[in-house]
Amino acid sequence: MARTSTHRNGLLACCAALSLWLVACGEPPDGPTAAPPAPVAPDTVLTDFVSRLKPTDPYRDPDPTERQTARRAVTLLVTGDHSGLPEASGLLAGLGFAASRGRDPQTGRDYALFVTEAGAARPWGLILVDLSQPVRLAVEVPHPNSDLHTEDIGLRLFRATPGSIMLVAGAHRRAGDGRADAAHNSQGLFQLASDRFARNRINQIQLHGFAEQSLPGAEMVVSDGQKRSTPALRRTADALDAAGFVACRAWTSRCGELEGTTNTQAEAARKQDAVFVHLEVTWTVRRVEDRRAELVAALVAADLPGR
Repeated sequence: MARTSTHRNGLLACCAALSLWLVACGEPPDGPTAAPPAPVAPDTVLTDFVSRLKPTDPYRDPDPTERQTARRAVTLLVTGDHSGLPEASGLLAGLGFAASRGRDPQTGRDYALFVTEAGAARPWGLILVDLSQPVRLAVEVPHPNSDLHTEDIGLRLFRATPGSIMLVAGAHRRAGDGRADAAHNSQGLFQLASDRFARNRINQIQLHGFAEQSLPGAEMVVSDGQKRSTPALRRTADALDAAGFVACRAWTSRCGELEGTTNTQAEAARKQDAVFVHLEVTWTVRRVEDRRAELVAALVAADLPGR
């Protein structure tokens, strides 16, 4: 079993390095060869990845060595002009992430995509980086295939905001007997990446879903995990109101215990005095594609990358 796992991980690392090299350099040094296949569109990869996540999957947190590697890789991804991308790609390949680069057919902007295998021994997620400019907004999806369609909202917002990085949890929130719940796991790779965002002063928005009966009459809950306001929260709530959504503001109202007060990423961001928007979206909005598009337009109007 160990030999098979080592061989598979080695193949992943080689494929990741080759994919990135082919995109950057065009052809190997010993002459032309057949053109590599076009990268798969990020929405195709994302949809397939999310659909494979199951509550019965195993889960484990990264060990100390893996955490150190991941910390370095994420720091490289979000620092400066993306010159650290090759090193970050190699580090992530060693953690089981398959890497690819391409040009998004919807936006025309280049991206880098890293994804682990759903249900595998290292189920740590999907990272999508817009390469058109330095990273300035982190879009987070902690409960894929549980808070349904939050990954679609996240990708739409990623595409609408140049300079975004999208982080999707690598396991269903109930996997590993609930240990995989990324929004409440201080030892997971999702938490580690979010902490890197906060330390690098990258604003974060985290997308969640709730059922109508949890807060009748409201379509959104806006908070930062505490009952206080910030300019980013006020801009978000005001933009939602302007778009015709009914938003509960956690700093002025009781919002059905949907304020994210136990969210570990929110707590880490607070310690760094970093911008963090915790957004709960009702199913009546999430289930309708046009409403999801209207929500993303409102979030763009809120200038989430701004302080």
